Amino acid sequence: MKLAAAAGADRPRHASLDMVRGVAILAMVVYHFSWDLTFFGLADFRIFEDPAWIWFARCIAGTFLFVMGVAQVMARRRGLSAPAFWRRFALVAGCAAAISAATWAMDPETFIFFGILHHMALAALLIVPCLRLPTVGLAALALFCFAAPDLLTGPAFGHPLLAWTGLAPYVVLSSDFVPLFPWFGVALAGAVTGRAVLRDGRLPPALDWSDRAPPARALRLAGRYSLLIYMVHQPLLFGGLYLLTTLTMG
Repeated sequence: MKLAAAAGADRPRHASLDMVRGVAILAMVVYHFSWDLTFFGLADFRIFEDPAWIWFARCIAGTFLFVMGVAQVMARRRGLSAPAFWRRFALVAGCAAAISAATWAMDPETFIFFGILHHMALAALLIVPCLRLPTVGLAALALFCFAAPDLLTGPAFGHPLLAWTGLAPYVVLSSDFVPLFPWFGVALAGAVTGRAVLRDGRLPPALDWSDRAPPARALRLAGRYSLLIYMVHQPLLFGGLYLLTTLTMG
């Protein structure tokens, strides 16, 4: 499956996918705000210890990656512009690099070197050749990704430069860590689902619905600009709480 050589006509967005992204980005805002409150001593959420919080974070990351897999199949079936693909890749990769730099400046020991945006940038590249596989092969590859941490984790992946694989035989310290394995399996599962439900590059009517109520419209808008929200929400929340605690407790 190849990227289209030239840009096609503007493609209408699917409201349902934007709404799912919107729910995920708002959930991420809640998660990060809870982390910020705990960091400043204004709450005591056990973000990295409570199983409920751990699974909450996993569901958020999984939602983004699953929707990305569906969207990748949709884009290719409807004719994907190569320049548009590379512009999007450069944007996501650049944002990931900016997050790494900012978190390194704050705490080099737990900085984000392979978080959700890093994973999505790499996954966008890896999924291109993967989509050449038949659906059965794509599903088998997804299952392999899910099983890889149990099958392959060991000393061979112990070097810090290989930590991004998720196969290191030690706990990786990072504020946000979404390694290649098993998480790429979620994107592939989204691609398999996309192949099953898409018709001519579009969702079937039963899944392609759009509620015009204000909350639904807000979710669609949040999903459409999820990358922008991701980049600005934490500086605003963290900075606001820093000013609040400085002024009231300093």
